[in-house]
Order: sequence, then C-alpha cells, then structure tokens
Amino acid sequence: MFLKLYCSLLILCISRVFCQNTTNSSQQETVSDLQNRVSILERTVSKMLTGKDNTNLTSINTLKVASGGIPVFNNTPVTFSAKSNSKSGIGPGFILQFPNVINNRGKHYNPTNGIFIAPVHGLYLFHWTMQCRYSGSTHCSTALKINNSIKGKIRSSENGSNYYHSGSKTVFVEVEAGNHVWIENIDYSDVYIYSESSFVGSLLLIL
Repeated sequence: MFLKLYCSLLILCISRVFCQNTTNSSQQETVSDLQNRVSILERTVSKMLTGKDNTNLTSINTLKVASGGIPVFNNTPVTFSAKSNSKSGIGPGFILQFPNVINNRGKHYNPTNGIFIAPVHGLYLFHWTMQCRYSGSTHCSTALKINNSIKGKIRSSENGSNYYHSGSKTVFVEVEAGNHVWIENIDYSDVYIYSESSFVGSLLLIL
C-alpha cells in the first residue's frame, strides 16, 4: 500500500514537471528541482513507514510494514514460541532453555541457549509460564532479563506435598537492537521445571 502510494506520488510529481515544460517553456523545471521534489516525497513516505525522517528510502530497505500493520524485519514477522523439557536440580543464575520450538519466525530465538536477540529497536511482548514440582525446593522463582536487567518476575510455591505449581507473566518492554532476552531461575536452589513451561515473544512496534 505504501509502495503504491509512493509510486503514485512520484509519477504525479514527474508528470507535473513534464506538463509545465510543455505548457510554459519559459518556466521549465530544472533537474535539481525535480530531485528536490523526489527527496521530499522520500522523506514523507519514510516518515509513514518508520515514524522517522529519512532522506533516502534505500536506507530502510530491510524495514517494511505488512498490509495488516504487523511490523516485520527483512520481510518476516519477528515472533517465537517454545516449550521446555523437564529438568531438576536448577540453581540461581541458571538460564532456562526452551528447546522445543513451536514457531521461530525470523529465527532470532536460539533454542540451544534459550536466548532471544532483538533484531531491531522496538516495543516487544514477552510471556512465560513456569510449571514446577517439588524436588528439594517448594518454591519456584524466575525472571525475564534483558541484558541482565530484570524486567519481570513470577513466583510460585507448594506445601511439600509433591504438587505441581505454576505462574505466568506478560511484559511489554522497549528493547534495543542486539539486546539479549532470556528467562532465568532466581532465588532458589534445587528447582524442578516441568516440560509444560513455555516462553513466547513478539515484536509489536518498530521504534
């Protein structure tokens, strides 16, 4: 839609120049004036696509907006969803892995180490659910971290009767391009994570 608009405006601009050339030769548009008009169009369309001023559309050729308004990077939506395996004996500082990938559009999530790397500066949604079970600790506490800064926590516990217990949280957060995002076990040792735990993320808005 934006590309069609850009082309239409460009054609209109060029047509106007040619029309003026044929109807009033004494006031011919110069090449520099045409270039200036195209530059204005580029800045206008760029502002519509990214919200930022840009004098050359080629510099944003990796950032596009889908027809439905969903932001994409390199023509691909940025989103992932993955589930964990069961794991016991987890201590504080352990980065949880979610190796069972449901989707990983853009492949910015690494299922081997459980880390998502933001491809672009934007507003992101992250959601995680932890299902735990007694295995020495009756508590389970995890945090969403971005470059080692905590952006959200969840905590659950049970009374030692070997029940499963769970917690979930959703976080909307601004993330810089290249930042690392992960889920980390905090506070308690000997934690058991059940296989129904999950980690989800998606780019909502390019900033």
